[in-house]
Amino acid sequence: MSKRKELFSRKLDDFFDEVEATDEVPLLELIPKIKDRYCEFKHLDEGGLKVIQSCRDLRTGRFLAMATLKNSVNDKQKEAFLKEARLTAALQHPNIIPLYDLGLHDQKPWFTMKLISGASLEKLIAQVKVGASQQAHDLNTRLDIFIKVCDAVAYAHSRGVLHLDIKPDNIQISEYGDVLLCDWGLAKVMATECDEELLECYSFNPKDVDLTLDGLVKGTPSYMAPEQTPLLKTKKGIHTDIFSLGCVLYKILTFEKPFTGKDVYAIMQNTVSGHFHRASEINPSIPPSLEAVCIKAMATDPEDRYKSVLNLQKEILNYRNGFATKAENAPLIKIIKLWLIRHKTLSFAAIIIFCISLFTTWLSFNNLNLEKVNAVQNAQKLRLEADKLKLENEFHKKFNKDAAPRFFKSAQIAFNAFNFDDAINFSSSAVELDPSLKQAWALKGQMHLIYEQFGQALDSLEKSQSNSPLHAIAQDFYRIKANDKQALSLEQYLKFYQRSLDENTYKLSAGLSHQKAYAVMDIEKRIALCKAIIILQNKKNLERNFKGNKMQFHYDLKSKYLDLSNNPWMETALILQNFPARSADFSHTGITNFICFKKQELHSLNVSHTPIIELNRLDNPELISLNISHTAISNLHRLRNMSLRILDISHSAVRSTNILKDLTTLEKLSIHQGQFSDAELQKLNPKLEVIIKP
Repeated sequence: MSKRKELFSRKLDDFFDEVEATDEVPLLELIPKIKDRYCEFKHLDEGGLKVIQSCRDLRTGRFLAMATLKNSVNDKQKEAFLKEARLTAALQHPNIIPLYDLGLHDQKPWFTMKLISGASLEKLIAQVKVGASQQAHDLNTRLDIFIKVCDAVAYAHSRGVLHLDIKPDNIQISEYGDVLLCDWGLAKVMATECDEELLECYSFNPKDVDLTLDGLVKGTPSYMAPEQTPLLKTKKGIHTDIFSLGCVLYKILTFEKPFTGKDVYAIMQNTVSGHFHRASEINPSIPPSLEAVCIKAMATDPEDRYKSVLNLQKEILNYRNGFATKAENAPLIKIIKLWLIRHKTLSFAAIIIFCISLFTTWLSFNNLNLEKVNAVQNAQKLRLEADKLKLENEFHKKFNKDAAPRFFKSAQIAFNAFNFDDAINFSSSAVELDPSLKQAWALKGQMHLIYEQFGQALDSLEKSQSNSPLHAIAQDFYRIKANDKQALSLEQYLKFYQRSLDENTYKLSAGLSHQKAYAVMDIEKRIALCKAIIILQNKKNLERNFKGNKMQFHYDLKSKYLDLSNNPWMETALILQNFPARSADFSHTGITNFICFKKQELHSLNVSHTPIIELNRLDNPELISLNISHTAISNLHRLRNMSLRILDISHSAVRSTNILKDLTTLEKLSIHQGQFSDAELQKLNPKLEVIIKP
């Protein structure tokens, strides 16, 4: 290239550099102009309710991860989402995912957090298992990850927070070895342990948020503790997270989940009974020390587990540093062997050290006077620390006692909304903070009755000092079943339910019915229970007005068709909530509302010839076919947001076509002669098939 061309090229480069420099806008001018702060969204992952996207923050210039809720969520789920964000933001630790910002966009909540360039521990272990990754191929490297997770959980526990969903999928490892514990959506705050700033996050998660089985299971099967399953009613605590950490350690050692089964129910049964293969059965090369740690952490009885995460972590560190773990109860020979391995160079020097120790023993006698002085000084120091601790305890007792009424109020609200897990935990916290709160003891006792825990119910009701019939019920059934971990037989339960009706303890009766309706049980047992409870609930009406009538109850397992038609004496059937029916026929019955169909995934429903007068409690959005003929229903507003295809309103009180015009999915409509004028019918969708009945 000639010098002239080279000079021209250099001048041209300088010109473009100057143009680029003039394009730069000062940050003082740029930042105030930014309206849409986040852009360049890319889908990363999604779960049952949340969607995770990567995005760019125009104010800071960095790339973040943004969590949002799906469009189908309700207000309770939005509230739980925001509480998760506030709780995560309050936990600032190097091994807990940091949260940067949160807010609402068109009433849709979101929050941003650190974008992790890496993989979950679950994915990493799967890659190591098939030889596709060397990042965590070495056991010591995986134990380093586990130790960091323990650091995060121990810190959360020190702040009074339980994670309750610890699993490899929620542990993220970056490409540079950073370990982060994520997804605090099921976390709970321990009222007596947390800082005051975390009290606003104190919640026991509504039943319709993050549920995995019949509205009851909160957590991940194979990693949840026995007390998290609906098969065992025990208070959750630090021991619950320790069990899950034991399951994660099991996965790190064996590359397999500890608890398996043909379905979720079988997995839960194995979890509660502690049935899992020992780690050495899967891989004989696994160190016995670590296998013993797994077994202790995963004990079915919380009392047999480690008392704290730090104790569990210390066991792993002992193994890493060449010490015996407490869980294995190592014999003296092994302890000596480990010592020799750790101190090869010192073994030879042991004799010399022993000789020196004899000399130092002689010197120690000359220092007795100095030690006495030190002992006096230490005693004074201990007294000062004891006085300080006493003042701190008195302050905490006063603070906790003042907070007790708020937890009792929350317990009442949860009980009235049939959120029994919340109610028993709130009431337990209330009496723990203020044992003199008799109303909280009474509510706690009633909750234990609903869970068939008569021993605990009797203890709570005695402390409430009330003379309610509940105390006598608890005494009588404690004689029948003293073990709170066992359940009543069907025959015993029906006597218990009948007793609640005879004593006019309607809140107990309603609680028992609701609890069983949402419990996990096989279909044969559920059908037998429903038949018996429906007869008990309607016993007076049956004996008074329809004596001799037999019950019509048919359920087809294959089609999931439920038929209770022609039972005119049946006015209430609350026990049928959450029944696995796809279609139901309740025609010619005495039901007065739709509450018994709550949580049923119905596609077809027939309530013709019933005394129902309104649709207010119809909450089955998946309905395709609805028959309300021969009822007093007049207002169809409730159907506006449904996708009905078939509707029968013949001989009902419906006299307006206003709502019918809005039902765009409707294909077939049944009415009676003269129900609407010809002019009104012509305003309906011309594709709609109208059937006129005599």
